[in-house]
Amino acid sequence: MKIQNLYTFKNNKQIWRLLLTSSDKLLIETRDTENKEVHFSCLDAFTGKPVFENLQIEEKFWIGVETTYKDLIFFHKFAKPDMPGHKEIIAFDINTQKVLWKTDEYAFLFIYNERVYCFKQLFEGQKFFALDYKTGKLVEELKSDYERIDDLSSKSEIENHYDDYLFPIKYSDELAESEDVQNIIKEKTIGTQITGDIEYNIYENILLMNFYNKVFEGSLINKFFAVHVESKKELLNIVLNSDANAFVPDSFFIYKNLLFLLKGKKEVLVCSII
Repeated sequence: MKIQNLYTFKNNKQIWRLLLTSSDKLLIETRDTENKEVHFSCLDAFTGKPVFENLQIEEKFWIGVETTYKDLIFFHKFAKPDMPGHKEIIAFDINTQKVLWKTDEYAFLFIYNERVYCFKQLFEGQKFFALDYKTGKLVEELKSDYERIDDLSSKSEIENHYDDYLFPIKYSDELAESEDVQNIIKEKTIGTQITGDIEYNIYENILLMNFYNKVFEGSLINKFFAVHVESKKELLNIVLNSDANAFVPDSFFIYKNLLFLLKGKKEVLVCSII
């Protein structure tokens, strides 16, 4: 097996969030915290071909993504700046780059079976509603049926296809990994002064791992390795950040056979494992 570089996404703003759609599109949220602006870019996840770049939707900063569903992006605004509460629902079509519908009556909960489940916060508690995901039209009132909402929410989680993903986990000597895996990790980290956790996972007998090595006070290097466990062949050796000031988790993840690597704060490297 080998790891092949496919493309790199670079931006002069900080990469805030990565999301993948069910049609294999990569949605990238970037934020300029100094000038208080947020932009959204969308690429074909396997080729890097842009669908759109540096999109802004109405609000310049206090807006975010709830989720994606069938090539629609569901945006939210914030109830108050610097506060986590969400308000409004904006349904945006990725392919036409148009807002299909929006509402300020409800706040988003989840999507299941082509329905957007949402709520109104009233003095006496929450009331729940279901909207058509394409039109935003009200299709059902669920009143305050928390039990049914919990059941539907659980079913929606099952539909999210997390089996396509592989995320890094924290390494410790107590984990029941093979002796080969443990030896590779020891070999790659010997003589280093590690800050934070060693993160790793195994995909198709390939060990993926990264860690932060302290160079001197206040300066860390984030290094990533990919090694074929059986042959011990090194498939990738890359510095993700040569001047980090703190440990930041989740510098990589796998989607299908794609490896996503976050380089610094403003770059994403996408590779194919073949």
